[in-house]
Amino acid sequence: MLSPEPASQHSETEPIPKIYQILGFDKIPKNILELPQELQIISIIRQGLSIISVIRVAECCGISESQMAALLATSERTISRRKKDHKPLDLSESDRLYRIARIFARTLDIFENMETARDWLKKSNRALAGKTPLELLDTDAGTQQVDELLNKIEYGVYS
Repeated sequence: MLSPEPASQHSETEPIPKIYQILGFDKIPKNILELPQELQIISIIRQGLSIISVIRVAECCGISESQMAALLATSERTISRRKKDHKPLDLSESDRLYRIARIFARTLDIFENMETARDWLKKSNRALAGKTPLELLDTDAGTQQVDELLNKIEYGVYS
């Protein structure tokens, strides 16, 4: 299990990617840094993200634990149990959590404001058949639709 490291261990000279910050990492673990950059997140997901990452992503997105549990296709009870036993997420839960964090990081990059990014994720959108972007992040296909819409917004095709 990979747990976020305390902020005191992070050096200001080592910039950390936004996605890792959203997942609650203040420092990328040394064993992960030894991997090629494109394989780092894959290794993190396979090892299993911690409950701390779940809580951090929910806070960043401004959603409740019950909403996060639904997006992870698990129950609130499982989330509560993981808080107590510190068991890492399984592969599919870690992958879903990463997708949510990645989309939030992208939304934040585009809208450049935490509240605006959160609001956009929670507001129904005609381009998504009236669904909120957040509602679609429980599947890979839905995440692709949200990502495509963010591309259009970024390049001024859709607003």
